[in-house]
Amino acid sequence: MKLALPRPVTEGSRLAIVAPAGPFSEDAFRSGVAWLKQRYDIVYNPDIFTKMGFFAGSDDRRLIELTDAISDPDVDAILCARGGYGATRLLPKLDLELIREANKTIVGFSDITALHATWARAGVRSIHAPMVAALGNAEESLRSRWIDALENPASTRSWELERMDCDSGTSADGTLIGGNLAVLAAMLGTSFLPPLDDAILFIEDVGERPYRVDRMLTTLDQSGWFRRIRGIVIGAFTEGDPGPDGVLISEVLERQFSSVDFPVLHGLSAGHIVDNEPLPFGAPARIEGDRLTINW
Repeated sequence: MKLALPRPVTEGSRLAIVAPAGPFSEDAFRSGVAWLKQRYDIVYNPDIFTKMGFFAGSDDRRLIELTDAISDPDVDAILCARGGYGATRLLPKLDLELIREANKTIVGFSDITALHATWARAGVRSIHAPMVAALGNAEESLRSRWIDALENPASTRSWELERMDCDSGTSADGTLIGGNLAVLAAMLGTSFLPPLDDAILFIEDVGERPYRVDRMLTTLDQSGWFRRIRGIVIGAFTEGDPGPDGVLISEVLERQFSSVDFPVLHGLSAGHIVDNEPLPFGAPARIEGDRLTINW
């Protein structure tokens, strides 16, 4: 499954910012907006700063905001203010045909994994990358890669990583999908999962103890995920300190993937880290030896 390129974005394009999940720091948001406005026409609703517990306003507020951004013919792409929690609550009311016809990329990560899955189901590419509230303080090198991912979705990107599976000679081609492991696992048993067949699955997470990472991966395996995908790319797993047993997340990953019959790469700098590498979900990807290449 190779997805078509999204609606073009260039300098001067209109980008809509939405908050489909949790609330955020207004100062960090405005700092990110100030940087974005140097290159793009930025729009957002005044009620984006609404806070309702751990949500950025009610489900209706967040759904209307996102749907309006998808529908607006003058908006070329959609940026998420922050992750947190709440995007999965919107999934039943999102219109796949509307998303497909608009063909606009959406940018974000963490809880936005739920929307990446929806965009993939609609056949539209998306970008796993830093969000508005993090861009204000981001390094210039990361900002440049962020712009390149948004404006040049067909450009080839390649990383030398490390193999984790036992057969380093195997290779795989597929469509890059995935995101936050906990969000993907939370969607099991629903109709909102991304298309898995012939995919290269990217995973990352933050704040999950090793035994919980093991539990989630075991559940994915027992649900048949690893029989459908072509390969796995592992990003950053941070703030997951071992418990009294002393088991590390790296040991969990090694145990889960060292003997699988598909290629597994680890060490990609993407996830809940400062240098969060932008990744074009929906793009063709190849694992060959220790190298991941996207848009080959």
